[in-house]
Order: sequence, then structure tokens, then C-alpha cells
Amino acid sequence: MAKLSSSARIIEALKKYDIFTFKDVIFHLPRSYLNLSYSNEFAVNTNDKVMLYLEATSAPVIIKTPKVLIIRFTAISDTKTPYLIVAYNQRYIMRLITPGTKFSVYGTINLHKREISVSKIFPRLLNPNEQLVPLYTLPSEIANHEYKKIVEKALKETTFNSLIPQSFRSKNDLISLNNAFSYVHLPMSLNDVFRGLKTLKYEEGLRFFLKLLMIKRQNSTLHNDQKNVINLKAANAFVKSLPFTLTKDQIIAIREIGHDMNEQTLMYRLLQGDVGSGKTIVAFSALYINYLRKAQGAFLAPTESLAKQHYDSLLKFFAPFKIRIGLLIGALSETEKNILKRNIAEGKIDIIVGTHALFSDDVFYHSLELVVIDEQHKFGVNQRQLLLSKGEKADLLLLSATPIPQTLANVVYGDMDITTLKQFPHSGRQVITEIKDYSLKELATFIDNALLDKRQVYIIAPKISAGDHTNVLYLYRLYKERYGEMVGLLHGQMSSEEKEQSLDLFKAGITPILVATTVVEVGIDVKNAGLMIIYEPNSFGLSSLHQLRGRIGRDGKKAHLCLVTNEEDRTKLEAFAIENDGFKIAQLDLSLRGPGELTGEKQSGMPSFLYLNVIKDCDLIKTIKEDALTILNDPLNDEYKEIMESVSEALKSSTM
Repeated sequence: MAKLSSSARIIEALKKYDIFTFKDVIFHLPRSYLNLSYSNEFAVNTNDKVMLYLEATSAPVIIKTPKVLIIRFTAISDTKTPYLIVAYNQRYIMRLITPGTKFSVYGTINLHKREISVSKIFPRLLNPNEQLVPLYTLPSEIANHEYKKIVEKALKETTFNSLIPQSFRSKNDLISLNNAFSYVHLPMSLNDVFRGLKTLKYEEGLRFFLKLLMIKRQNSTLHNDQKNVINLKAANAFVKSLPFTLTKDQIIAIREIGHDMNEQTLMYRLLQGDVGSGKTIVAFSALYINYLRKAQGAFLAPTESLAKQHYDSLLKFFAPFKIRIGLLIGALSETEKNILKRNIAEGKIDIIVGTHALFSDDVFYHSLELVVIDEQHKFGVNQRQLLLSKGEKADLLLLSATPIPQTLANVVYGDMDITTLKQFPHSGRQVITEIKDYSLKELATFIDNALLDKRQVYIIAPKISAGDHTNVLYLYRLYKERYGEMVGLLHGQMSSEEKEQSLDLFKAGITPILVATTVVEVGIDVKNAGLMIIYEPNSFGLSSLHQLRGRIGRDGKKAHLCLVTNEEDRTKLEAFAIENDGFKIAQLDLSLRGPGELTGEKQSGMPSFLYLNVIKDCDLIKTIKEDALTILNDPLNDEYKEIMESVSEALKSSTM
């Protein structure tokens, strides 16, 4: 695979976006396009963006003010219409324009004054291939025009082979993959962009749904004739014995899961619910029901800190019972791991909690019959299958804290049974969300008030390094100067021991202020946390912001979330601030996402598509699923052989 060959500055900067090869360059799609096609000057309105080809009739002059440098000159169009051209802080225009210079200007027009406020000026007539400019999300060290040159070189040196059968390409009006990437990166028109993206979305979607449908077809044929019948009366007695009242939704969910687990067909159920809706209690109850049939259960978490938290919670939850619980994570010593693995294999552990270590090659289960996967979107389908394969015929319960509408879930997850928790165990969270500027004094007032109320505080940064207010280390130093030893630090590059110690100190209130990255997004349960400050919130998707907001106010008391930004466009954040319904936020989040997921975020709770948007592309997704079914139902068709072999191989060796 061709490596990038450019200046060290560019290579180092692109590493921040995981761009190392020409293929990586090509996969990094434009976030939007600047349309520089020429305007009809008689068909525009005041405040429209226009692109005109003019001739200067005067030399530019500079008007200096205390805050801004203004450049003004006059010009005339081919129709002899005069214009006043006004530019701000663009000194290069002084050497670019002289009387008689013909130039293209892009800017905002005021028809009453016949004035154009300049965004861009070009000293020539633009060719058609220059009139639609791709705009990329890039590191600050790289200019847009620099990246475009790298893209042009990458497209010349890279070829792609489409696996879409020709009949489906014709039916859906698709183009080759090579042309698709060229159309998206170097379009001559917006129709080029549309055709290119449609092909990329279709190719991605077809592979995804072929994988998903293959797995579901395999699962549908599985039965466990050896299942022990569960005493559901004992399960009901257990639920009634809990020292707190379950919501109606939780009771229904436990009943559905118990019924599934008593069937000979295998359970394949998604449990979704908003942050704080009580999914964990339902999952723990499912593990107890599994214990009643004398089988082992595995609880898979995406991080060691969350696995440790679930382990501690399970120990407390099942303290009155003789249930043996183990924790398998990387932080254990080799001796501890070996003893634990031996106990799992000999059936001396009833419930095993852990991360990816649970499906390692050297982990063998005595009688694994239930797999619970928390934050299921963080694991690929193949990883789920690996863990399921540890129990020859195990039931599967997936948990998702990003709820999506039932109709959308049916499109993406197909025939999976879906249970939704909409009620909250208490009156719900009372979190007031406000948008704030960078005022340390004002933010410190919020923190001081929280500390006076003996509440704990999260301060969230989007990155571990680079930048100021985006940098968790910078913010840690900033707040440590003010609050000293009251401030703790947590991020993904710390060792397991460091992370565990930092969390323990925060939970105990010894360091009541925790400066962290999004490692706290999932599962961290500190009931006393009453304030969260998130810097650069536009760096996050709305679903991630909602997950983070779910870390505070978990005791039902009033809590505050401060979104700290200097960006002028706050439309997205304002919509988020007034909405607390996770379903509506997830739908709004997905509808706002553009092709390419260019912020580096994935659609939380959803498959990690690069190009498809499950809200905007719902109709296309339905078409792709139908085509995938057609292929799967005709396995002997030679036209489908290549893509079927490719997807089957991917199922063996990779994740989705």
C-alpha cells in the first residue's frame, strides 16, 4: 500500500487523523463543498452568496481602523453594472488588483448598495473543474489546498476493485469505485458528488448487510436442546426480593428475557434505553435467571474500568446468594489469570465479567449459556460471535444506552428482538444544560457552588494532546493551579492501575474534581456527581454529549451541565440543551451527521458506517438489504461468487 510522501510537517499532522497511506487519504471524504459556479447577476437577492467575473475600475485603497483593515475598490461586470468591492484583513488584494484587472469574486452581495463583501478573490476566470471546491476537516497545520493536492496524487496512484455484482450496479445506477472516489473528491457538479456517494454507500452497506444476514441466518438455525428448564417462579421471587422498586418497563424486560431463555431457540435480543433507565439491573437479573439453570454467564464491557465497576456492582447485588463471580481483565497478574481461567473451565465461576479477554483463545468455559454485551456498538459482530462460540449455543443479550426509534432499529438490526426501557427508576434526571464562554471565573463559581454542596465535578476535554482547551492535560494543569490536590486526571493513555486509582479517589470524594476525556462516557456511576463542564462540545456528537450528561444527576437531585465554546454557531448545542429525550437526541444526532463521519466520531449506538447515514439514507438502506437478501438466497449464482467469498472471509478474520 502506497505510503504518503510529503513534508514531515504534513505527515506528522495527518497522523492525528489516522491518515498514513494514500488509501487513508482517499477514505477521508470532504465534509462539504464550496460552490464557486458563476451567478446570474440578475437572479440574485440581497445577502446571497454570489460568484461574479468582474473588471477592476479603480485601484484598491486601505482604510485602517483600530480592529480591522478594510480594502475597497470599484469594478464593473460584462453588463456594465458597477460594484463596490469591500474586503476585510485581506492585504494580498493590494498587489493582486490594479485598474483593468479581470478577476472572479466570491462573497455576499448587497443589491441596494451594489456592494460585494469579499470571501475569496481569484485573478482569473475559473475553469469548470475549479468551481466546486471540496472542504476537508483537517489538522490546523494543513491548508485545504495542500490536502487537495495530496488527494489528486493519491487518486492517480490508487485503484479500487468493486465487488458489487454488475446486475446490481446497473439496477441502482452505480459507477465504479475508482470513479466514485474521483467524483466525491474532484467533482465537476453536485450531481457528481451525489453519484459518487451513492456508490460508496451502497458498497459499504451491501457488505455490512450480507455479513449481518449471514450471521442471523446461522443463528436462526441454532437450537439448544440441552437447556435446563428455568423455574420462572424462582425468578419472580428474586425480582420481588430486590430492595428497590423496578419500573414497569424493567419488569416487562425481565419477563421477556426469561421467556426467551426458556425457549429451545436461542435468544438474540437488544435491550435499549436512555442513560439511567436501569438496563444494568435488567442484565443482572438475566444473569440470575441463567444461574437458576445452573449455567455460566459472561458480561462483556468495552473498558477495564467499566468491567471493574460491573464486577463490584455484581458482588454487592448478589451478596445474599452463593453466586461465584470472577473478573478477567488485562491488569491481573499472569498467575491470577491462570487460576481464574482454570476455575472458569472447571465450572467454579458462575458469572465472569471482563473485556476482550473473555474471548481469548486460551479461555474455555464449562457451560456458557448467556452472553451479555454492554455498549454493544463498541464491539464488532465478529467479536460477539467469538464470545458466543465459547458457549456452543449461548443466548445473547445486547445493551445499548443510545436508544433509536423502533422503525429505524428494525431497518438496521433486522429480525433481532428489541426491548426498550422508556421509564426511569426515579423521577428522572434534573440536569440544567447551559452554553458558556471561556470564562474561568464564571466556571469556577459553578465548581465552588458544587463543592459547597458536597457534589463532585467532571471536566471533560475532547483530546489528550494538542490545543489548549481541547487538551485534557492543559485543563488538568489549569484547574490544578486553582484547586490543588482536589483535582484528579483520567484519560485512555494512562495505565490500568493509574486509571483505577484515579477513579477510586474520585468516587471516594478525595479528589472531587475529575478532569477527563470521554473515557467517562459510559458506565461510570458516581451518584454524587452534580456538575459537568465540557470543553469544545462541538467536537462531540449529540449522542455522546447526552451520554456524558448522563453521568451527573444520577441521584435524582438537580445537576448542571456547562458546554464551553467560543464558536458563534451554537444552533446544534441550543437544540441539545433544551432536549432531554435520548430517542429524540439520537435521531437529531444521526440526521446532523454528514458523509464520512469526519469528526472521527461514530454514530453512537449504531453500526460504525463511514458513508451511510441511517437517518438520511433510510430508503437506500432498505434497497441494499433487499439486494443482500437476493444474493444470499441465490448462493450458486456465479455473479455473486466474488462478493460472497469476500464477505465470508471477512467474517472469519475481521470485525464490522
